[in-house]
Amino acid sequence: MRRAALVLLCVAEQARAAPWAVSAEVGGEVDSNVQRVETGPGLMTAPVTAGVLRFGVRVDHKDRLLGGGYVLGLSDLTRYVQDSSVTVENVTVLGGDLRWLHPLGERPVLFGFGLTGADALGITDPVGARTFRNLGADGVLVVRSGEDTHLTLAVGGRQFKYKPDRSYDWSGATATARLDMVLWQSASKTRSLELVTALGFEARGYDVTALVNACPPGAKPDPGCAMGTDISRRDRFQRGAIELTWVGKQVVALGYQATVIDSNSFGQSLTRHRVTGSVTASWGNTFATLLGILQIDQYNDGLLVQRDLQHAEFTNVEDENRSSLQLRLARKLSSTWSVEGRGAVWRNIAGAAKELAFDRELGYAGLIYAK
Repeated sequence: MRRAALVLLCVAEQARAAPWAVSAEVGGEVDSNVQRVETGPGLMTAPVTAGVLRFGVRVDHKDRLLGGGYVLGLSDLTRYVQDSSVTVENVTVLGGDLRWLHPLGERPVLFGFGLTGADALGITDPVGARTFRNLGADGVLVVRSGEDTHLTLAVGGRQFKYKPDRSYDWSGATATARLDMVLWQSASKTRSLELVTALGFEARGYDVTALVNACPPGAKPDPGCAMGTDISRRDRFQRGAIELTWVGKQVVALGYQATVIDSNSFGQSLTRHRVTGSVTASWGNTFATLLGILQIDQYNDGLLVQRDLQHAEFTNVEDENRSSLQLRLARKLSSTWSVEGRGAVWRNIAGAAKELAFDRELGYAGLIYAK
């Protein structure tokens, strides 16, 4: 998160001598919950443990065009599960992004645009698990104050399509603001304390109608007694984040993000608190990162427990959308090759979601190429 704006500025000011970068990864893992299902009262779900093959490749190109600098990235990530009973989990994700920034004369200001796109496709099933399409476009303005402070503003729109159930499709306007600052830096520039703050807003409009609570007064919220209306569903998605990073012999980061979703549809409003902490250290050609995430979800209308697998799996489109503890080890073998191992556990720990159990463990080993 903390480096993105700096990368954009470097791209806008000059093209790199080697404008092409290629990275690829191949590996295997054991996943104790490949469908990422929850268990609990009313849910007829059971986790499936299986081996998984992963393949990934990304190509980045940086250059200058029309007086500005641009970066173009194309990627593919493929996941293939070695269990014939869950072939719906075999998914590939195609992604692309383009950023172009142009200096505004001699002023410390740059303007431009950004385009993003991702399409998750089922490999062995017509519609894979958690498959989606996400498209976005933004106008971007960057204001600098010296080399160490940058404010990035972006306004645009997004379109999201969830392929297993189109009632979750949405589109709408978006706006973000992000401030990157170096609070302190040693004279040798080998140690620093960096701050990143960000605000974001999305006005999400759905093609379905909003629901109202028709449950008896004082009854526990239940989707079975929700009633439809003739009003279209509309959500306000708001988030704020702050992250402090210490860079020295080790890299230590601590962050907090608050997300508030206000919906006119019963059961969809949510407040999410997310605290992250990480430490990265190195010994020669070996690098280790320990990451901890604490997530607390509070459902303003009460937690609606869905009783079918389709809704249960949608609650976790993102791999990292849980409280977790993760360890990553990497060792460079040469200037272009390295090996990597990862271990992680995910749990529901706090908030309304603790009414449902989520257990997932993962172990991974892979080979990485980067040039």
